[in-house]
Amino acid sequence: MIVALVHSGGERPDDLDTLEQASEIQSAMEQMGHFVHRIHFGESMGEVEQSLLEIQPDCVFNLVESVAGSDGLLYTAAALFEYMKLPYSGCPAASLAILARKIDQKRFMLAAGLPTPDYMEDQENPRRVSRWIVKSDSEHASVGMDATSIVDDGESALAKIAAMKISHGGNWFAEQYIEGREFNVAILEDPTGGTTVLPIAEMTFVGFEPHQPKIVDYAAKWDPESDSYYGTQRQFIPDGVESDLVTSLTQLSLKCWDLFGLRGAARVDFRVDQSGTPWILEVNPNPCLASDAGFMAAARQAGLSPNDVIACLLGAL
Repeated sequence: MIVALVHSGGERPDDLDTLEQASEIQSAMEQMGHFVHRIHFGESMGEVEQSLLEIQPDCVFNLVESVAGSDGLLYTAAALFEYMKLPYSGCPAASLAILARKIDQKRFMLAAGLPTPDYMEDQENPRRVSRWIVKSDSEHASVGMDATSIVDDGESALAKIAAMKISHGGNWFAEQYIEGREFNVAILEDPTGGTTVLPIAEMTFVGFEPHQPKIVDYAAKWDPESDSYYGTQRQFIPDGVESDLVTSLTQLSLKCWDLFGLRGAARVDFRVDQSGTPWILEVNPNPCLASDAGFMAAARQAGLSPNDVIACLLGAL
């Protein structure tokens, strides 16, 4: 099969990670006997379209995570593939467009009765919530997030939003901070159209000081010189342990899959508060597929190799 591997990439650590993914996935697909053509999705959609017309691929493996420097525009790549009537891996453009904005995600989840933390946008009247965490609405990979992102009242949250808009650009919002545990749930579609919820991972915070917020911030993901990079460790819930929690996280994740029309692979991130109640933080329709990332770690826990995952994603087209 002729596969066009279309990917983004840049100079930020999370952008470089996309390029590493592309190299690993290209190698895997070539081992499986496919002919792979890599195309960089830059700022010219016309050039990408021309390359695809020249290659005439059987399908596209979509690794576009940002367009023109914005994660919020990643859906435009999928829209191009749909316009060209090319089958492609991953979620459809309509789903990506909704999920590109965290506030839109929350609106859909709240309308569907799914538990997601309260939120506050810029220029709202401050609300009395004990703690807030300020996040980018459209940029992923924990961009701009650090210990100072957590504030103690609504007025401070609005001030932090204004400051982040000045320093980073784009839209920012405040989300109610859930004190508790953090979980990632990976979902993989099989070639028959069924879905498999992979073993559930808990992010643990080893060696964190009592005053240090237990969050997976930008440094924890991308800065190997930071303590949090090594202190943020993944562990999987063993079989037969916390079965009620596993059932709840699984059911909520599958409801998100159906609500947003997900396809291929996705990850749902949760916080579980001190009473044991799960809260959906975010639905990621474009999870990292690098061999050392969480999705592949969950697949290995389920007995699947990276090649098995790639085969599933191609087989589901």
